[in-house]
Formats: sequence, C-alpha cells, structure tokens
Amino acid sequence: MRRLTRMRGIWVIVGLVIVLGIGTGVVLALRQTQKQPVSSPEPVQRKEQVTPPAELSLQFAAMGDMLPHDSVVAQARTADGYDFSGYFTAIKPLYTGSDAVFCNAESPSAGAAFGISGYPAFNAPTEFARDLAGAGCNVINVANNHMADKGQAALSATVEEWQKLKPLAVAGANRSAEEQHQVRYFEKNGLKVAFVAFADFSNIALPQPYSVNLYHDRGLVERLVREARLQADVVLASMHWGTEDAHVVNADQRAAARLLADLGVDVIVGTGPHVLQPVEWLERPDGAKTLVWYSIGNLLSSQLQSNQLTGGVALFKATKKDTGVIISDVQFKPTFMSYQWSAADKAAQRLLARHDLKLQPLAQAGAETGMFGTTVAEQTARVREWLGPDVEVTN
Repeated sequence: MRRLTRMRGIWVIVGLVIVLGIGTGVVLALRQTQKQPVSSPEPVQRKEQVTPPAELSLQFAAMGDMLPHDSVVAQARTADGYDFSGYFTAIKPLYTGSDAVFCNAESPSAGAAFGISGYPAFNAPTEFARDLAGAGCNVINVANNHMADKGQAALSATVEEWQKLKPLAVAGANRSAEEQHQVRYFEKNGLKVAFVAFADFSNIALPQPYSVNLYHDRGLVERLVREARLQADVVLASMHWGTEDAHVVNADQRAAARLLADLGVDVIVGTGPHVLQPVEWLERPDGAKTLVWYSIGNLLSSQLQSNQLTGGVALFKATKKDTGVIISDVQFKPTFMSYQWSAADKAAQRLLARHDLKLQPLAQAGAETGMFGTTVAEQTARVREWLGPDVEVTN
C-alpha cells in the first residue's frame, strides 16, 4: 500500500514537472516572439497634389469697316505698288498683345486685273489684304455688301489672296457651294474657336447663290451655327447689318441677334452702319450670355462726318472654366480718322483732293478733330453715349 502511495506521488511530481516545463516553454516562446522585430507596414501611397490646369483664355480685338476709298488708295500708292501699312502705325498699341484680331475687309482685294476702284463699286489692290494682315488682322470678315462688287471671279480671287496670307480664319464669301457650308475653325491658347460670318444684302445681285453668306437664309445660319456650337469652345459671329449712319439698332438687327443668341453664339461683332451702335448682353437658353457689339463703326475710310470718322478697337476676353466659356473685360478704345481738305475743294466735292489722311487714337487727335467741328472730349463723350453702359471706354 505504501509502495502504491509512493508511486502515485512520483507520478504527480512528474506531471507537475511536465506541466511546468510546458508552461515555461510557452512563456519563453511568447517572450521570444515579442523580441522578433515587427515588420514595417507598407508605406502609405500619398496622393500627389494635382495642380488644376491654368485657365485657358484668349484675348480678342475687333476693328470695323476697312474702306479703300479712292483717297485712301491714292495715299498708299508707291513707286512700284501700294503700301497701306502706315495707316496702322499709330493705333497698333491699342491691340498689341491680342491673340485674335477681327477686321472687316469691306472690299474685294482682287488687284489690277479687275480694275482698282473705290466707291461705289470697290476693288482694292492685293496689297490692301497684305497690309491689313501685316497690321495684325487675322480673323477676316468678307461677308459684306461690297464683296461681290466686281463679280464672282474677283470675289474668288479675293478669297484666294486672303488664304495665301494664312490668317486664323476668313469667312463670309465663298468660291463654291461646298465652301459655303464649311465652318471656319482655329485653335489658340488651348481654345477652339468657330468663326461664322453673314451679311444683310449685296449691292449687286449675287453672281452665285453661294457667293456671300446672307443671314436671311435661316437654314444656312442654323446649320453653320449649330455645328459651330457642337465643335468649338467659343463661337464668334460677324454680322454686317443695320441702317447706315444710324446709331440706333433696328428691329432686323435685334431679331437676328436673338436668333444667334438662341443658337449659342458667344460674341456677335456687328459692322455695316459706318458709325458706332450700342453694346448689350443677351440671355441665352443655356444660361450663358451673348455679347453683342451692334456696330463697331468705321476704322479706315475717308468718309465725311465726324461720327463716320470715329471708330475704335473693341476688346474682350474669352476664358474657359468648368462651367463653360466666360466673356469678360469688355473695353473700347476709340480712334479718329482725319484728312486735310480745303474749303474750296470741299465745296466742289473734289473727293480726291483729300490728303494727309491719318488714323490715330482719338485721345491724340486734338487738332484733327477740330477740323471736323468737334473736340476729343466731345467725341469721347459721344462714344460712351453711343456704346452705352455695358462697355468701358478707355484710351
């Protein structure tokens, strides 16, 4: 019995040893585990800060009717051709820095082969187009009432002359029906611009149905503008319209402007009345606004009245934002066109006797405005009145 009891004691002791050994092993194992270096977690991938793209913007300038009257052409005559560049020397600072410069070339520039002539049936030397381009004009309107003055051949030759000069866009007169249905596009500063151009009428019956874009062809207007709106960031429309020598916008202009705004045009540049007319904004169905310059007047001419000789440079900026394109920074810098004309020559209406033609900023035209019975201050005040409150008039 004692032997059995002793054996049980031994087995109890052995069991305790085994249990204690296992426990010690577990503890040591745990301690060993704790001593193992802990692997570093995967580094957190930081999202690189994406710098939002710089705003895409385009600075526009627009200049009105360029009329090669006989006296304008005569003063540009040189020993071996013509040079119109001098007319623009004084006003270039008004639009230097603009990316796109609109000009209304209100005459064929088909050259001597078609006969150089002024009012009423215009045709300028080819140098007229060359020197307008050299002065900075690179968005060219050729939809106007004089473009067909010398027929289709001269019109086509004019379009070809402009194409040779490689402007950003030329629109409004066409060499074929196919050409008439092509929207003109250009890209600048990351923005795609569509340029469309229309006139109210032609002084002579159009040689071909496609010769000049007329805005009374509503189907043509809708087709071109709808495509332009789908394809471009900015849609610019040139409209040669209005009542000549009237500072008041007529009902036809307002109806056409309303149609263009409804179709989504961003800016309408109006020419044709030969004088300044108001600027306004039209609400659009898409929630944006259309800027309308109803008439930016004459720029280069030798017309007779001070209001016909007062023009300028219209300025505005298009900026592409997430919400669409915004038109801003609407300004106008007035110019004045002058010439010398004796009382006797004026009384006899000897138009070719006009000489010393000069185009300059209105602010610099002190003595010259006096020859036309006005002053710089009076003309500046009139410019503000004619254009209205939606544009800033600056020097």
